[in-house]
Amino acid sequence: MYPYVHIDDNWQYHGFRALVLENNLLRLVLLPELGGKLWSLVYKPVDREIFWHNPRMAPRPAPYGSAYDDWFCGGWDELFPNDAPTTFAGDTYPDHGEWWAMPFEWDIAAQTADEVIVHCWRAGVVTNTTIERWITVRAGEPHFSIRYRLHNAGPQPLDFLWKLHPALAISPHSRIDLPASTVLPEAGFNDRLDGQPFAWPTARSPHGETVDMRIVPGPEAATCDFYYAIDLAAGWCALTDTQVGYGFGLAFDPALFRSVWVFGAYGGWRGHYVIILEPCTAYPYQLEQAVAQGTASRLAAGASIETTVTAVLYQGRMSVTEITPDGKVR
Repeated sequence: MYPYVHIDDNWQYHGFRALVLENNLLRLVLLPELGGKLWSLVYKPVDREIFWHNPRMAPRPAPYGSAYDDWFCGGWDELFPNDAPTTFAGDTYPDHGEWWAMPFEWDIAAQTADEVIVHCWRAGVVTNTTIERWITVRAGEPHFSIRYRLHNAGPQPLDFLWKLHPALAISPHSRIDLPASTVLPEAGFNDRLDGQPFAWPTARSPHGETVDMRIVPGPEAATCDFYYAIDLAAGWCALTDTQVGYGFGLAFDPALFRSVWVFGAYGGWRGHYVIILEPCTAYPYQLEQAVAQGTASRLAAGASIETTVTAVLYQGRMSVTEITPDGKVR
């Protein structure tokens, strides 16, 4: 079959407009009316859905300011300008930020025999910002890219965190790979660790035993992990199914996304079994604490950030040592 790429904007999913971007190797479904969510990503060579979908909750309209966990249906959301709800600089920031529950405008920016580009955008609710995304799928390529432009139209600098939030389907054969980094466990979410910082991937249990954090526990573990990988040697992260030999990874600019948060629910959070790999511009999840300790991000008045993230699908490997910005996996 010759390489091809196609977009179909004539679909509905649970009442939301659904855009289907597809080539020989992948199919991506976008729900622009629900936070611009990337809902589904199928890797055709192995016929697998990459994103996790909540088995008890389909996508549904979420009122602005809702408790995120009670609407968390899965897929890939994005968080800005905060994670935990907070009152900051005189404004109330909603749980997991102001984008995920709000509709995005969209248009088809390009549609040729070689590539499809969907442009999505919206203004902030609390923040005087605009976010634009250009999602590009090209014929014959097992990856897609998202080019971003975030602009602060306000008269003051903006302290923020901005986080990619893809929820990934896992099995007991899954493996997490990160570049060399220092890992900071988040207190309260690491009962199988001693809570001390460690060099990826080797942590310690409360009893002093070695814990290889690349290995994903089974759902019977009834536990959760939540930690921040900082001081990244490179800008990528990956999750591989070692039984089938396929995986998903992200390549990003580590000067902007300076940490990777990992949230693993191994039966210990509402009974779910899912990993979220979260490149983020800041840490920890409390924005006010990040600002106080100098690990938040700041965007000057009138300034913009432009960056590109590449999402990669691959097969025929059991581990990852590098993902390059152009989508090569090693």
